[in-house]
Amino acid sequence: MLIGLIIACLIVVMLAYGYLSHYHLVTTSYHIATNKNVNDHTFVMLSDLHCCKHGRDNIKLIKRVRALSPDTIFIPGDMITKHMSVSDAKVQQVLKLLSELNKVCPVYYAPGNHEIRLYDEYDAYKTELKKIGIKYLENDFMDLSDDAIRVYGLDLPLAQYRTKDLISKEDVGGFLHQKCADGDKYSILLAHDPRYFKAYVGWGADLTLSGHVHGGIMRLPFVGGVISPYLRLFPKYDAGEFEEDEKTMIVGRGLGTHHVKFRWFNPPEIIEIRLETGRDIQP
Repeated sequence: MLIGLIIACLIVVMLAYGYLSHYHLVTTSYHIATNKNVNDHTFVMLSDLHCCKHGRDNIKLIKRVRALSPDTIFIPGDMITKHMSVSDAKVQQVLKLLSELNKVCPVYYAPGNHEIRLYDEYDAYKTELKKIGIKYLENDFMDLSDDAIRVYGLDLPLAQYRTKDLISKEDVGGFLHQKCADGDKYSILLAHDPRYFKAYVGWGADLTLSGHVHGGIMRLPFVGGVISPYLRLFPKYDAGEFEEDEKTMIVGRGLGTHHVKFRWFNPPEIIEIRLETGRDIQP
């Protein structure tokens, strides 16, 4: 009887902790050095909000971003949730947030699997983004103001989020209508799904920014994220910084929740990235 009561109490505590963790917003900082001829930049990356809120009108999130004084904000998808209408109050809330963030600095946004599953509402959503000045990249690119940094936004087909098959660098080039990244520029790829990191590297992305995995929902010491959106245990690219062939991917834990409304040892995350010249720079 006593053991059963203790177990029940532990379950209640864990559920409460997992739910309340959603309200504990954290900032994670990374330093990335490059030998390419670029000016130093401070970026903020936001992903996987899924129409959640951080304070009234997202004021906590807005204040945190402002305090970082970023030059650019990058969003690699899933700010909204599938099957919603643009007129829905939660989508309007996201648009209001994006409008406020765009007053801080330019915002570059590429779709995730939830944006493209707005279906009949997708064009209306993109129209609203354009109205507030968001730079929305669907298999397209834009240069930052100093022209030394090029930002690509990858829009994967929905089927690619559902398959276990990996894609190649040629596939990435086909989606982006660019055989490879421009080697003369520092190339940043907004790519929602991190599973294809090797393909992104092969294509030529110097820095890939991803989300999608929500940090693995639960994180364990020395193990990392526990489960992916594909219901696979211990995903390889769960959260944090990954490197291959001197190229980097940063995977955000996201800002909200979707199917599973809990975050165990995995608080929502704003990511700050400081890009600096010189390969020997240490954090």
